[in-house]
Amino acid sequence: MVTTTTDRYVPLTDEQVTGALRPLPHWRYDGSRLVRQVTPVDLWGLLSDVVALEEELDHHTVVDLDRGTVIFTVWTHVRNAVTMADVELADRLEALLALHTA
Repeated sequence: MVTTTTDRYVPLTDEQVTGALRPLPHWRYDGSRLVRQVTPVDLWGLLSDVVALEEELDHHTVVDLDRGTVIFTVWTHVRNAVTMADVELADRLEALLALHTA
């Protein structure tokens, strides 16, 4: 099955989000957003890599900084929902986090 760009932005049901997050146990679903908190070893290196990833995917996260802790919040703003584009971004972010955390 081929997924089109439009399909990536279809809102997922709560059950679909829960299933999609099974391979991403550090991410939580708060009912409307995907959230991940991390304390990176190299904050600026991580943020630089995140910006590059966001540009590659043409999809972005909200990044909050709090005393060395980074909180990523992901959702599709124009749909006000979690979509497959968000799950893909979370998955790709998780790979970056593995490089920047102890």
